[in-house]
Amino acid sequence: MPGFLAARWKDEHFRDIGEKGTKSYERAYDIFESLHERKFRELRTADYQAVIDQYSAKSYSTLSKFKQLVTQMSQWGIRQELITTNFASFIKLPQNVKKEKEIFSADEIKKIEKDGSQEAKLVLMMIYTGMRIGELFGLRTENVHETYVIGGEKTKAGRNRIIPIRSEGRKYFAEFKERAKGELLISGYDGRKVAANFRNRDYYPLLERLWIPKKTPHATRHTFASWAVANNIKPELLQKMLGHADYSTTANIYEHFDIDQLVEAIDAPVANTLLTNQKAVKNKNP
Repeated sequence: MPGFLAARWKDEHFRDIGEKGTKSYERAYDIFESLHERKFRELRTADYQAVIDQYSAKSYSTLSKFKQLVTQMSQWGIRQELITTNFASFIKLPQNVKKEKEIFSADEIKKIEKDGSQEAKLVLMMIYTGMRIGELFGLRTENVHETYVIGGEKTKAGRNRIIPIRSEGRKYFAEFKERAKGELLISGYDGRKVAANFRNRDYYPLLERLWIPKKTPHATRHTFASWAVANNIKPELLQKMLGHADYSTTANIYEHFDIDQLVEAIDAPVANTLLTNQKAVKNKNP
């Protein structure tokens, strides 16, 4: 649909929906950018279907929203006597779509690094260690070392584990450690010490501000895991890094691996991280 017609549709439709709904429709509209300059009356089901098929890896819910947008716009076009058939309503969505585990691409990580805000640095610290939000906010300053940290939570396997820090992330840990005001590493983070607040007050707004597609915080762990998979790190070692294996003390966490070997194992260049590793990461279930 040409821009001027889309603007008319938005003027009518957006009156009755909130800001969140408006943004959702705007994002869906951008997906169909290749059709924006086409004449409305010339568009057929195959044109819409071709766009939908390009995003077949998206969740069924997301694809349904895409279809809903063009179906509603087409129905409006019929009321305006611009078209006679709602071809968008015939779009077929793939059934049982299973979304690949999300990871941050190299370009998205560069955006976060360039942002330079405190929340951006915290997200990078999660990406470069695979730590959960709660683990990072509960990390004690005394357990932060130059190339690794000792911490973790949630399960017996997750606590008191050695977590190597990729070289790109070490400066952020050093920065927070230098200015820490208490026993916790994040005690110097502008007073926002509650992990539950970080997700909604900082993490999601950061992604939106940087025009990065929404991903759950768990995507930081998937990204870390993707680097490990790309480096052919053994699955059992990766599980222990991420806190999934069943062990009781740090002495037997990594058996035949010393700390330097762990750091070397995970410290591959970001440029080697490939989105094609997502399937391999999915099978590791990090």
